[in-house]
Amino acid sequence: MHLTESPEHLLEPERVFAGKPPFGDLTRQDTILQGYLVAEAPLFGEIHFPFQSRIHPQGSQARLEALPLPDPPAFWAELEGRGKVVGGGIDYQLTLRIHATLPQGEKWGGRALGRLAEAAFERNVERVLERLTKV
Repeated sequence: MHLTESPEHLLEPERVFAGKPPFGDLTRQDTILQGYLVAEAPLFGEIHFPFQSRIHPQGSQARLEALPLPDPPAFWAELEGRGKVVGGGIDYQLTLRIHATLPQGEKWGGRALGRLAEAAFERNVERVLERLTKV
């Protein structure tokens, strides 16, 4: 995705993506970026997917490395990618992995409901990420 951001913001993703869905709070301490992604899911409501990543500056480029969470909750994410300064802005290529642990239904109805919730949640995450690329 290409964002018309000033090149000096390459190493400031907490500023570049602040307030843009699907990102919730974003903070950076030195080279560690922390935050969460927000998604709506039927039956679950608003879900926060915390993540932690390290920024590796490489001249006019930067690499974002996903870091493991110390105690991952039931819903969490891994965010990694690359950014580079390109005439008039910054190009980003992001990879997102969503992890969700859903309770297992003991009967066929509960398992079917779980599969339905997973499918609906996946569609919602795809829509939110698609909106981000259009910002």
